Amino acid sequence: MRLVNLALSAVLASALPALAETPLNAEEFDAATVGDTITYSYPDGLSGTEEYLEGRRVRWAFEGDLCIYGVWYQKDDEICFEYEDGGAPDCWLYFLENGKIRGRYMGDGGGWEILESSREGGPLPCAGPDVGV
Repeated sequence: MRLVNLALSAVLASALPALAETPLNAEEFDAATVGDTITYSYPDGLSGTEEYLEGRRVRWAFEGDLCIYGVWYQKDDEICFEYEDGGAPDCWLYFLENGKIRGRYMGDGGGWEILESSREGGPLPCAGPDVGV
């Protein structure tokens, strides 16, 4: 029995960092992103880039797609984005790990994660009529 308790304690101790993750709040997320253009890698190999503007505004595009504008806000522990295309808000939990953003999608089919793959200081290069300067 003692061996089982020790093994269980070891498993629980190794799980504590994952359970203790604290998502970024709005102020922390803003400080970690505003003024930057961040490209995120998705689990399926897709990538998308978001430019974080002042006033919690954003400009987003999947690679090669047209840019769309949006805003973000905090709802409970989640950071939610609403874009000009009128779709439902996309809500995420964001974490800062070694200076990079990791996001966990919380909407339908959620639980998958994106990882920051690069960070630029300039504007998002947009395809089509809304070309970045």
